[in-house]
Amino acid sequence: MKNVLIIGAGRSATALIGYILNEAPKHNFLVTVGDADIELARRKVKDHSHGRAIWLDASKPNDRREVIARHDVIVSLLPPQMHLEVAQDCIALGKHMVTASYVSKQVFRLGDEARQRALVFMNELGLDPGIDHMSAMQRIHQIKNNGGKINAFYSYTGGLVAPESDDNPWHYKFSWNPRNVVLAGQGTAQFLEDSKLKYIPYRRLFRQYRNVEIPGMGEWEVYANRDSLMYKEAYGLQNIRTMFRGTIRHKGFCDAWNALVRIGLTDATFPIVDSDKLTYHDLMEAPDPSKTAWPG
Repeated sequence: MKNVLIIGAGRSATALIGYILNEAPKHNFLVTVGDADIELARRKVKDHSHGRAIWLDASKPNDRREVIARHDVIVSLLPPQMHLEVAQDCIALGKHMVTASYVSKQVFRLGDEARQRALVFMNELGLDPGIDHMSAMQRIHQIKNNGGKINAFYSYTGGLVAPESDDNPWHYKFSWNPRNVVLAGQGTAQFLEDSKLKYIPYRRLFRQYRNVEIPGMGEWEVYANRDSLMYKEAYGLQNIRTMFRGTIRHKGFCDAWNALVRIGLTDATFPIVDSDKLTYHDLMEAPDPSKTAWPG
């Protein structure tokens, strides 16, 4: 029996846990779901015959390593900044590792050591990153096999609400950790357009969005998604003139998010004292507009 450890039972873990548990009897897996909230883990496992829930605070190195050592494959659904520690544990203990997150430079540097130990380290296996890579390569190979030449590459993706569940004015719902929604839109985005390097700092990111028309779906907004240039080599597009990866959202999302940025509500660099006791009015009054707002 193969022992699979899933670390993290949050919002984005639900579908994966359900899928692995459904497949477990067929492949003779024992699936362990570890989370600091043991009741949350139990709700996700649902007394499945091939599953179990355990308490695990992944920020405690000794506890984390002790649990990892008892399993064959480790699936990390922790916040992105914690993947490196799990990856280092997996290499030291000889365990395979899977994550859905972007490959950080630190994790990338562990690749040679993982290969030397015959360990499988698979990253970027979600929607974005993940499915977008597979659909991109499928189309790129199709064009090249037909003798075509690719001069421009555009990729738009995003977790959008199904029409039957779209019941709020913003047309967006959190299907993953809300804090990660904030973090995903931070940092400078860079891409290539007509052979010219373009970059957009965070304070302008949600002002410099594009409008795109999707057949049968109407008009949508797209803002630049992180670093598009890092995929030129991976996609075999080293000589491409335009390389742009973007996040797609309903009309109005970017202007609304830009308002939150200008007010200062997306700044997670400092803790707000007694924030759990603040009313919405108190919270909106707290930022100093002279220090948090930008022109335009």
